[in-house]
Amino acid sequence: MPIPEENAMQMVKAAHTMAADIGIFVTAVVVDEGGRLVALGRMDNATPVTVDLAMNKAYTAASFQKPTMELQEVASQSWFQSLVVSSNGRVTPGGGAVPVVDAGRMVGAVAVAGGTDAQDQRCCEAALQALA
Repeated sequence: MPIPEENAMQMVKAAHTMAADIGIFVTAVVVDEGGRLVALGRMDNATPVTVDLAMNKAYTAASFQKPTMELQEVASQSWFQSLVVSSNGRVTPGGGAVPVVDAGRMVGAVAVAGGTDAQDQRCCEAALQALA
């Protein structure tokens, strides 16, 4: 069962709260297990490109069923670069997206874009805590 919209919006708001606390402007996205959009929120002053970046990160975390930070190790390998190209950039390595797991089953992913990888990751962790 995908993440309910109400819970997804709570996650987006929690990510935005963390971003405000650390002084950045972000877009936060929650997707279902297939990488399809459930909720999206772009903070005032977040650049427009953060929307696509967050969507792509969330899709990647859902597709690989692992945090995108863990994909940095393979990002330069040819097989991974082929995925990036063949997906028209939708597959995106780097920090800032994590799977959402409920009762041991991946039900989606949350992603944030607008800060550094570490800042985006902190916002994702805040979003996950809001769901718990």
